[in-house]
Amino acid sequence: MSNTNKGEKETRIYIYIEDVVSVAWNKDRGTVLKRLRGKMSRQKLADEIAARGGECSHQNLKKLEYGESESVSLKVLEAICTALGISVNNFLSTVEVTN
Repeated sequence: MSNTNKGEKETRIYIYIEDVVSVAWNKDRGTVLKRLRGKMSRQKLADEIAARGGECSHQNLKKLEYGESESVSLKVLEAICTALGISVNNFLSTVEVTN
């Protein structure tokens, strides 16, 4: 996700994922989450997350999908992605591609 203006060079830094505690969240990421969830209900996704040892309620999923959260913990994002069968890297890349 880039906030650069046309003509400005984008700068990227790389850090170890172990050093990341949370990821910035916005409506674009929420839209991708909703699209990846497809016809699966939020409750079913929350149940899938719980079955894999993660924690994320269907209410929290709704907040994420509507862009009502400013950030999400990496632990929760990993749990969501695992339940959806996608890596965190692919999820974040999907958001960049759709913008």
